[in-house]
This record gives sequence, C-alpha cells and structure tokens, in this order.
Amino acid sequence: MNSLIFREVTRAVYPAAIVFAIHLLIRGHDEPGGGFVAGLVLTMAVMLETLAFGAGAARRRYRLMLRPALGIGLAIALGSGLVPMIWGHPPFTFSQVKYTLPGDNELKLSGTLAFDVGVVLVIIGSMGTALVVMIGLKPTRTVP
Repeated sequence: MNSLIFREVTRAVYPAAIVFAIHLLIRGHDEPGGGFVAGLVLTMAVMLETLAFGAGAARRRYRLMLRPALGIGLAIALGSGLVPMIWGHPPFTFSQVKYTLPGDNELKLSGTLAFDVGVVLVIIGSMGTALVVMIGLKPTRTVP
C-alpha cells in the first residue's frame, strides 16, 4: 500500500505492539497469554510493516532475524524442556524461583519463561518468514 496515513499509523503502532507482546510473554506463565500469543502479536506487527512499506523493505529489515529465529527458538524450547532430565526429572518439568523486590513486589522466574521465549521465536520465525515471502510474490496470470 502506498498511503502516507497507513505508514504513519504503522510507525506509531509498531512499538506499541512490541511492548504488548513482551507484556503477554512475561505474564503468560501465570495468566492467559504466553509465548504463542506474543509471537502472533509480533507477527502481526511484521505483517503491518510489510504492508505499509513493502515486501522488499521488510526483507531487508528482517533478513537476518526471521529465519534464524525459527531454529534458535526451537533449540531454546526443546533445551528448556530437556534440561530437567539432567537431574532425573521428567521432560518439561519446570521449577520456579521467587525473589522479593523492594516495595513488597515479587519477581517469579520460571523455566516456562525460557520455553515461552522459544515459542515466540518459533512463531515469529515461521509466520513472519511466510508472510514476507507471500506478500512479495507477484500474482500469476489467470486464463479467462
């Protein structure tokens, strides 16, 4: 699309989408949300940017990020699930550590967060790559 309004709206929405995805990722292991939904929000941000600025610009910007994200995310998700087996626990058994922060706030870190980070990378890597490739395809001629 070649619209100044659409490009400016995209510039405003893109950072908000990234912050919202990080929020969904962090709160995901305690409440609804998590890695899959955060990955979908990030994919929508990539799709919005691709539609606003074109597939060529998106390929140049995400060329070094999207495809490696798929493999790195898969490695992180599988690794976080298989690490508990080292200590004799079943796979995908996650533990949680709680820290008390100043102001009576509590920080909970869990193995599921590493799994969710892997899921985010898998979703953005696979869906983002597919979207950038498909949007850049030229339409084929149809036979009347």
